[in-house]
Amino acid sequence: MRRPPARPLVIGHRGAKGHAPENTLSAFRTGSRLGAGLVECDVHMSRDGHLVVFHDDLLDRTT
Repeated sequence: MRRPPARPLVIGHRGAKGHAPENTLSAFRTGSRLGAGLVECDVHMSRDGHLVVFHDDLLDRTT
């Protein structure tokens, strides 16, 4: 007996960064709406202890 093919797991990298600013709720919601089962994001702790969702070490690329 053959198993049906598994559906691919679609992961939105930084949300749907091609459709909305990366690592934003808008990008995460858009990724979900476009069929992503998961979203990948980078979480860092700032020096003052706050968690921030940001990909790079520096702000230069996105500011």
